[in-house]
Amino acid sequence: MDTTQMVELVGNIGVIGASIAAIRGVSAWRREFKGKRDTELAEDVRCLFYRVERAIGAVRCRGSYSSEGQGRVPEPNETPEQENARNQAHVVFKRIQNHGEIFDQLYALRFRFMARFGREKVKPFDEMKNVVDEIWVSAGCLAQLWAVRLHRGDDTSPGTEQQIEKHEAVIWSRGPEDQIRLRVADIIREIEVACRPIIEGRASWFSWLWGKAFAERGAPKP
Repeated sequence: MDTTQMVELVGNIGVIGASIAAIRGVSAWRREFKGKRDTELAEDVRCLFYRVERAIGAVRCRGSYSSEGQGRVPEPNETPEQENARNQAHVVFKRIQNHGEIFDQLYALRFRFMARFGREKVKPFDEMKNVVDEIWVSAGCLAQLWAVRLHRGDDTSPGTEQQIEKHEAVIWSRGPEDQIRLRVADIIREIEVACRPIIEGRASWFSWLWGKAFAERGAPKP
């Protein structure tokens, strides 16, 4: 092989090597970009679940302002008992509506999360939605049951009182052993389990990349 052929061969090898390096660089960039998007989504979801937890706590606060029961349009032929009971239930409806933006964000992120990480990962979203729906339904039931109690007074049947007790335990917080609060706490733990590997995996990638860069420069890591 003469000198000219040798130069051409070396040049070709250099081009191939540069091409391989470019391909590897693009692949690494794609992995990095995807990892960044995944991490940002996981962080957004986890943060939003904390906000939803707080919103549900606000909805279920037993104390209320008199103005919270106002603004409901009475139905035709409402009895005084019905009006009173429905105004009380309206407080819960109004609070859920006031936090509607947070709940809507949660439901919207559910589909992004499912598209990115799979259908099996969205169980916490569905469970949290079920909690909000259950509060709404119980408030609707109480709008009827409270009216019955007010109308019958001491003659309210034990079955009606049991139903009232059941639904009040859903719409109102009842201390450390409150079942709705405990359910929400379990859901928060579920979403943390789903998001933590995504977020920590990103952190591990950056730590490796950061350490590798400094090792190549021969400088100590900061």
